[in-house]
Amino acid sequence: MTLGPETCYRVRGGAPLHGTVFVQGAKNAVLKMIAASLLAAHGRTVLRNVPPIEDVRRAVELAQAVGALVEFHEPERTLVVDASRLTSPVLPAEIARRFRSSVLFVPALLHRFGEAVIEGVGGCNLGSRNLDFHYRGFARLGAVVDEGESVIHIKAGRLQGTHLYLDTPSHTGTENLIMAASLALGRTVIDNTAQEPEVLDVIAFLTKMGARISGGGTGFITVDGVEKLTAVEHTVMADRIDAGVFARRRPSPAAS
Repeated sequence: MTLGPETCYRVRGGAPLHGTVFVQGAKNAVLKMIAASLLAAHGRTVLRNVPPIEDVRRAVELAQAVGALVEFHEPERTLVVDASRLTSPVLPAEIARRFRSSVLFVPALLHRFGEAVIEGVGGCNLGSRNLDFHYRGFARLGAVVDEGESVIHIKAGRLQGTHLYLDTPSHTGTENLIMAASLALGRTVIDNTAQEPEVLDVIAFLTKMGARISGGGTGFITVDGVEKLTAVEHTVMADRIDAGVFARRRPSPAAS
């Protein structure tokens, strides 16, 4: 195997940094919020501080593919979603293959259509540990998960609250199962959940929508299902990784 030429970076420090930077919204929060906005059958969800990145654009494409009306005003970093009239439970292969977070749209499609179809991700995907948290959780909530050669088909009547345990505290798995449980019948308890700030921001967003969620940040989350969720406005938290790039320690007075 022939390796390409090495890339080298030389950084010469020692000069103080000055100026002001804008810290964009957290990708790990906003992708879940775009998917969760489809849970609202009426009204327009407005998300602010949305980063203009490719994953967000793919999420917008998926929302549009199932019938949502989406306006992404990139210069203002504002996203408006109207999911009043979804038209299809199918997440098409041409987008799903390029967007690893397609599974985040399953809870909304299950609640709105009673089924969700993810094209182009069959084969070994169901056995992937990254996806096990999601599909096993959906099954525990009452869904039937059927994997074909190039499609995963998930069907359910109204989901039923239950006890869920995550083998590892996956933040995406935690958020996706919270979304699924928000409109399920009865109480869902999710044990060993992720505790990242982005998870708490998604919980805050869902709570604004009318979800009843407690225990965020403790590793043990309880969700009492409600009849409906409503569209809201929300400002996405700043991206911690982005902020960390620009963070620096201010010199102490003694050092100056």
